[in-house]
Amino acid sequence: MGSDVSLSKAVRANLLSLQNTAGMMDKTQNRLATGNKVNSALDNPSSFFTASALNSRAADMSNLLNSMASGIKVIEAANNGITALTKNLESMQSTLRQARQDKSFQTKSFEVNDNTKINLGGGQFGIEDADISLATATVAGQKAQITTQATTAYLGPQSGTGTATGAGARSVISGLGGLGSNDVFTVAGRTVTLGAGAQTSATIKTAIEGALAGHASTAGKYTVSEGTGDNAGQIIIETVDTSAPAAAITFGAGSTAATKGSTTFNFSAITSSVTAGGQPIPTGATFEDFVANLEAGAEDGNYTVTKDATTKQITLTSTQWGGAAPTVTGVPVNAPADPGTPAQTEFTLGLYNDGGTRKVSADQDLTIAGATGLVSLTRGMTGADVKAALEADTNINSLYTVAVDATTLEVTLTEKANNGLAAPTVTSSKAAATPASLGGTGGVDYTTATDGDFSAFNGSVITLDDGNGNTSTYTFTNAAAGQAAALATALGTNGFTLTASATGLAISRADGKNFTIATTGGINGSMGLGTATTTTTNGVEAGLSGAPTLTPGDADVPAVDGQTITPAQAGASVATIAAEEATFTVSYGGKTAEISIGGVKGGVGSAVNALDIKNWQDATVAAVNADLEAAGIADVEAKFDADGKFQLIAKTAEAKTLAVSGADATALFGTNGVNTGVAEKSQLNATKTVDKFVELINRDHAGKVRASNDNGKLRIENLSTQDLDIGVDLNGNDAVTALKIDGNTVRANLSKQFNELRDQLDKLGDDASFNGINLLRGDKLKITFNESGTSSIDIQAKDANGNVRGINASNLGVDSLIAEDLDTDEKIDAFLTKLSSALTELRSQASAFGSNLSSVENRQSFTKNMINTLETGAANLTLADTNEEAANLLALQTRQQLSSSALSMASQQDQAVLQLLR
Repeated sequence: MGSDVSLSKAVRANLLSLQNTAGMMDKTQNRLATGNKVNSALDNPSSFFTASALNSRAADMSNLLNSMASGIKVIEAANNGITALTKNLESMQSTLRQARQDKSFQTKSFEVNDNTKINLGGGQFGIEDADISLATATVAGQKAQITTQATTAYLGPQSGTGTATGAGARSVISGLGGLGSNDVFTVAGRTVTLGAGAQTSATIKTAIEGALAGHASTAGKYTVSEGTGDNAGQIIIETVDTSAPAAAITFGAGSTAATKGSTTFNFSAITSSVTAGGQPIPTGATFEDFVANLEAGAEDGNYTVTKDATTKQITLTSTQWGGAAPTVTGVPVNAPADPGTPAQTEFTLGLYNDGGTRKVSADQDLTIAGATGLVSLTRGMTGADVKAALEADTNINSLYTVAVDATTLEVTLTEKANNGLAAPTVTSSKAAATPASLGGTGGVDYTTATDGDFSAFNGSVITLDDGNGNTSTYTFTNAAAGQAAALATALGTNGFTLTASATGLAISRADGKNFTIATTGGINGSMGLGTATTTTTNGVEAGLSGAPTLTPGDADVPAVDGQTITPAQAGASVATIAAEEATFTVSYGGKTAEISIGGVKGGVGSAVNALDIKNWQDATVAAVNADLEAAGIADVEAKFDADGKFQLIAKTAEAKTLAVSGADATALFGTNGVNTGVAEKSQLNATKTVDKFVELINRDHAGKVRASNDNGKLRIENLSTQDLDIGVDLNGNDAVTALKIDGNTVRANLSKQFNELRDQLDKLGDDASFNGINLLRGDKLKITFNESGTSSIDIQAKDANGNVRGINASNLGVDSLIAEDLDTDEKIDAFLTKLSSALTELRSQASAFGSNLSSVENRQSFTKNMINTLETGAANLTLADTNEEAANLLALQTRQQLSSSALSMASQQDQAVLQLLR
């Protein structure tokens, strides 16, 4: 708001100057009062906010100093605890050394003679008393010994047709259905050609035996047998020489070799949840992780894994020949880009008409390539029965769809998945009959127009010809009730059999010969023969009718990355099985040896001669002894006794334990797999009775007691902290005098002192805390070094391996004592060694804490200097120079006075007008 008073120019100018001077004086006085030249963001925004940030960081770091100071005290408290623990351990060492130096063992003396018997109990003997007499001074030694438990001679692992392994290496042929008429394969380099017709395990065995026996390089070197039990349906080819490799077998012309089903997919196609062979498989983060997880589940999933690290393709293959492809979930199955043609086989079975139902005409075995074995059919099976019999075969059912025409008994096997399989070949053990049977039990069925009524046949004539010029004729004349019986009588000659019933008449021959039926009159239509003369086959066993029709399959074309399933091809396969070995572990004198023993040569079902047994025994003994010596067990040897039993015997009589363990130890040696020898005790050298007892006791019980001659009496010194009980039967007549020798009370009391000091270890450790943190208890001390928390140190007590643990008696390996622990100097030395190790560990921990303390103190000093630097930098931006500001204030005061004088002079000029008005 403007003033209503008009001032002259000079007055106004002087007034403004005076106001400016007053404002500057106010600012200068404020700087002098606060000491700052920047008191707010209005004074200097850049300096104000920079100084504020520096001061804030300095304040944060000041707070960290408190944490560091507290942490230093925690470490110092822990160091104080370690120092106290060290002194305590040194006191415990001193206690044990004092016990070791003490020899204040108590003694007792008593008379003895040659018949005296002495019993020692208590003391270091404990509950196992020692009986001492001159009569037992000399003892014959006994060598530790272990022998096979069987009553018969031991010949190593044996072979059998039902055992999984044999003494020799085996090649086992399975899936014999893959081997058929005139097939060719090789065994141990020898060509085996099978005979014509269907093959059985017996014919295949015979063919292999003949091929091997027919050449000098293989004759007598293998046994061939048909498997039994779990090996049923297999051929076992075993080496006679147990060290020889298994026979190599290659399937050739005509034979169908089994394959293994497999599943292939790409790593890129897997989802988050995958199973393989029924096993859940973690997908992992990488291709390598996933493959490793697949391999971990391979054994339980019954598959093997192959991979391509470049393309990341993975293939899982069944472990069984003819085994279905491993089932994989979590991977999409490829849809075929180009559907293929399924493989197909068609064949027709011989049949007969049984009351309008077509049935199989003869018992027979079908050999179908890929089947698990022979498919057996029996006479009288219907089409449905045949279908069920084929589908019962595991491989046929998994690979093919089975269809059977109930009227023609034509069987069709069609591949389920278009995988390009070969159409399976089919043969029958029965020859085909021509023509096929036409009804009844291999004969012809006549069906009457009305049940039991033959009136429709009146005037008709039926003639049967047996093929040898013998005929039987009957003319139908009426429909009398007895006509069927009369017909049977008239035609029941020349080998014909007639069976009449209410529904018709069946004519057949029991001898299986063909016969001709000639008819005239209306009987033709009722018979349904269609012609006046019909030949039928009666009783001839019929197999397949004509050769099977085979249509090969054309495989689908799969997509690139998804799951591609390759089914197994059923057929013949070979498993190679290494020679069996009996294995066990021998232990003696603190050393162990792994032993393996093979079987004597001979093979399955072969007799073993004496020379082979002798050679095998010599080789076995040499091999086992070599293994024992290699393991450092030079004082045990292997042998065969006179009965052929295998033995392990110590070479010298000594009180050491011989033991066997491991896979076959119990089967070979029974439950007596541990035997301890007895050391020989030699004749005494002393001549006097007392000296003999002294020598005997010091020889057999040194360290437990000490014997000496006390002027013709036997003196016993009890080397224990426990009381020693002595029973003296002076004349050996059971008149026993009981004596007692007190234990070493000095050592016993020192054991109590030791335990008291040990208890202090844990108490000292528990008290070494500061502000609730105790590093000796295993607490963790975390000290933060910067305001952002990115720099810190964790301090904890750790062992030599870096494992976190508290420091107490248990972790230091310092155990409590009982008085008996101080009985011998050796036991005391063992405890002293533990204390030395504990002291070393304490010193190591103290060094670690010292290093931590140095780091914290160094960081504390660094932080203090940083705080000073930050605060100084902030002050440089905001603090005022008081000397400068004082000079400025003096100058402004002078200016103010001059401005006041000038203003006064300007005002006086305006007052001159008043003089004119007077």
